[in-house]
This record gives sequence, structure tokens and C-alpha cells, in this order.
Amino acid sequence: MKKSFTLLALSFLLAGSLNAAGTDHRTMLMKDMRTMLDAMEDIQRGGLYSSTEDMKAGIKKLQGTLKTLESEEIKFILPKDQVYAYKFAQKTAHMLRLYSDDMIVAIEAGRMDEALEDYSQLLKQCTSCHIRIRNW
Repeated sequence: MKKSFTLLALSFLLAGSLNAAGTDHRTMLMKDMRTMLDAMEDIQRGGLYSSTEDMKAGIKKLQGTLKTLESEEIKFILPKDQVYAYKFAQKTAHMLRLYSDDMIVAIEAGRMDEALEDYSQLLKQCTSCHIRIRNW
């Protein structure tokens, strides 16, 4: 009885560790996606309350997550049946970086209308990726 219980526990541990290796990438992406959502909320809140510092902090948070989309590891997470998914994720990350960099320039120049237009473009990039890759 004790031997079978030990064998059963060992098999669960082995199966769990094998499964964990495949989900590490997915867990990392899920965490980064939540952080991206928080960052977009921070940017929007900063814009609505005229807090450029909050907007810049949100942009910095957003840009910190782009390394996941830009990395080769994203291939382990993206749908295998969508050949274009990796290149699309790379392009989306590039555009997110471009618009967020432009947003910082606009904020520092005091052009809030341009900064909010950049925010709109950031949101469009997020939506576009979710529509295409997540099949919404």
C-alpha cells in the first residue's frame, strides 16, 4: 500500500514537471498580458486625470513587457496552425514600441492630443493582435 502510494505520488510529480515545462512560456505570456492591460489602464487613467507622470509610468510598464513578444520563445505559445502568428506578433511588438516611443515624445512636448492619438493606436494594435491570433 505504502509502495503504491509512493509510486503514484512520484508519477504525479513527474507528469506535473513535464507539463510545467510546456506551460512556463504560457504562464510568462499570461503574466505579461495582464501587465500590458494594467499598463494601458495606467496610461488611460493618466490621460484622463492630466497626469503625465502616470502616463509615462504606464508606457514604461508596457514597454517592459514587449520583450516577450519580441523573443523567440513566443513561438512556443502561439497557435501552431497559424503560420503568420509569429511574424504578426513581432510586427505588433514593433508597432507598440513605435507608438509608445512617439507617445513619450508627444507628452514631453505638451501635445496631449497627439499623445492620446498614440494611445488610440496602441489600443488598436492590441485589438488587432487579439482578433487575428486569438480568433475573436
